[in-house]
Amino acid sequence: MVYILLSVVLMSMDQRGGYVPRIRNAMESVFEPVFHLAGWPSRAIRSVAEHTRARQDLIDQNRQLLEQLLKVGGSVQTQSALRQENQRLRSLLESTQGRAYEFRFAEMIRVDLDPFSHKVWIDRGSEQGVTEGQAVIDGRGIVGQVENVHRYASTVRLISDPDHALPVQINRTGLRTVAFGTGDTSHLLMPNVPLQADVGEGDMIVTSGLGDRFPPGFPAGEVARVERNSGDTFAIVYVRPYAALDRGREVLLIEAKTEMQVEPQIETSSAVPPVLPQPVDES
Repeated sequence: MVYILLSVVLMSMDQRGGYVPRIRNAMESVFEPVFHLAGWPSRAIRSVAEHTRARQDLIDQNRQLLEQLLKVGGSVQTQSALRQENQRLRSLLESTQGRAYEFRFAEMIRVDLDPFSHKVWIDRGSEQGVTEGQAVIDGRGIVGQVENVHRYASTVRLISDPDHALPVQINRTGLRTVAFGTGDTSHLLMPNVPLQADVGEGDMIVTSGLGDRFPPGFPAGEVARVERNSGDTFAIVYVRPYAALDRGREVLLIEAKTEMQVEPQIETSSAVPPVLPQPVDES
């Protein structure tokens, strides 16, 4: 009965004076920090989870962007390599114009690892008509000559090989000599040039055609330096090769054109040959 009476009194007071809402508001104001403190762990965990998820999303996005960047970079590099290859092929074609020879395309497939010899392998052999001693050029100049021929591949000795000798002549003066390999792809050596010979830096060196190996007139390099010592008989001439001996991949094999020679035919006639006058006997 006491509780019932107390309830009725409180409801009456609340209806008339609004005491209960004010007490509730006061109690909420007092206990509000407790509510925030109780909810802080859950909010912290939620914030950390969102931060972690956002960071992982950024990491994944960065990884995807990096992969795309690498793919684009690889594509650009491939395009650059294709562009350079097209330029080399165009140079090869331009170098063959106006020459009375046939040219067979080949590609380097392997480099000999012997440090004392400069040799490369090409993807053409006896099945493609390659022969020993055949001259090899690229889009700039003489590369070397075929040394060994296999069925589907061949080895080419470069002009920079220490055991290689190239018959050449100075294009400006016509002086003939021999350019020897030095084991360095950056220069050849012409040690047998007379001391007073007319040769200077920048002179073009071309093949002389002697020795029946290299056709005449193909560019080999240019004079880089001339050393003249007063006590020597010959000057020492350093030649910078035109060919990309340590960089190129495409080469051309030189072949002499085989032209069909037709012998002139003598036409015969079925008519009676004219009667020649007989000598008169004056005796």
